[in-house]
Amino acid sequence: MKKVLIFTNGEPIGEGILKLPIVGQLKKRFPNYEIHWMTDRGLCIYKSRLKKYTDQFIDTIWEQAELSPFFWSKISKKYNLENQYFDIVIDTQKAVARTIALKRLNSKIFISSSANWIFSDIKPKVIHKKRRFYVRNILDMLDLVSEKIEENFIKLPIPERILSKISPIFKNENKIYLGIAPGSNTPARIWDIKNYIAVAKHFEKKGAVIIFFLGPIEKHLRPIILREIDNPIFPEEINSDLEGIDVVMASTKFLNCAIANDSGVSQILSTNYCPLIKIIGPTQGPKFINDTYNNVDYIESKDFGGSDVNLVPIKEVIKKVEEKIGDFKR
Repeated sequence: MKKVLIFTNGEPIGEGILKLPIVGQLKKRFPNYEIHWMTDRGLCIYKSRLKKYTDQFIDTIWEQAELSPFFWSKISKKYNLENQYFDIVIDTQKAVARTIALKRLNSKIFISSSANWIFSDIKPKVIHKKRRFYVRNILDMLDLVSEKIEENFIKLPIPERILSKISPIFKNENKIYLGIAPGSNTPARIWDIKNYIAVAKHFEKKGAVIIFFLGPIEKHLRPIILREIDNPIFPEEINSDLEGIDVVMASTKFLNCAIANDSGVSQILSTNYCPLIKIIGPTQGPKFINDTYNNVDYIESKDFGGSDVNLVPIKEVIKKVEEKIGDFKR
C-alpha cells in the first residue's frame, strides 16, 4: 500500500488540537494510503490524550525519531528508517536542519516550505507572505498533492461514551447554553473576570444557562462566580471521571456559543461544533485562530487602542455573542 508521511516537531496538547483539522482530512485526501505521522524531538499527543480522536485517521506514529542531517549517521537514533519508503513526505516545520535530515528518507514526492520552498519537489503558484493561521499553511501543502477539501464545516467525531456522560447537563433543548472559559496560563491574555461576569449576567437575565470551564489554576474564581451567577454549571466537576479535555470538547456539541481568552482551553473549544469567540490581546489573532472554521471568531484589543486585552469592551462581546447565537443552527 502507498504511504504518506506527515512530519512535525511534536504536538503538545494545544498544538495537537489546532492540528486536528489536518488529521481529520487525511483519510479523505489519501484514501488508498497508509497515514504515517512522525515527530522529530517533540512528543506526539496523538499517541496519548488525543488518541481517541485520531486513531481512526493515523495508521502509524513515529514519535521522537531524532533525525540526523549527517550522511555518515543513521537517519534516526530511534528507528531503522534506511529501508522505509514513502510515496509522499510532507514537512510541516521550517527548521532547515530538520528538513535536510528528513530529505534523507526514501520518497517519491517531498513537500516542504522550509527555506522558501527550496527543498520542495512541488511548490505553490502563490507563496503567501502575510501572517496567517499556521495550520492553514499546512493545509496548503496538502492541497499540492491531494484533492482540496472544503474544511469550513469539518467536525471531528467525539466518542459516544463521552457524549452520553455530558449530554444530561444540556437536557433542556429549549435553553440557550453559553460557555465561558475565563482562564489562561498567561496573565496578560486574561480578560478580567468582572467582564465575563457582566456578560454572563446579561445572558442569564435572558434565560441562558451559563457553563463555566475552570482549569486547576482558575479554581479560585469559583466562589466569585457562585456569588454573582444564580445557577452556573461546572461540567468538569459533574464529570470528574473524565479528562477535562474530553469534557470541554464534548460540551461544544451542546453549547450555543462559547467565549474564551487566547488559551489552551479556547483551543480545545475550537471544535467547530459551536460558535467560539476568542478575546485576544496582546497576542495577534491570525496565527492561532483557525480561519478555516466557520464557527471560530475573535475580538482583538488592538482594534480598541492597544495590546491590553481589557481594552475590549463588554458591550462588543455581548453584541458578538448575540450575533452568533442568532445565526447559529446546530
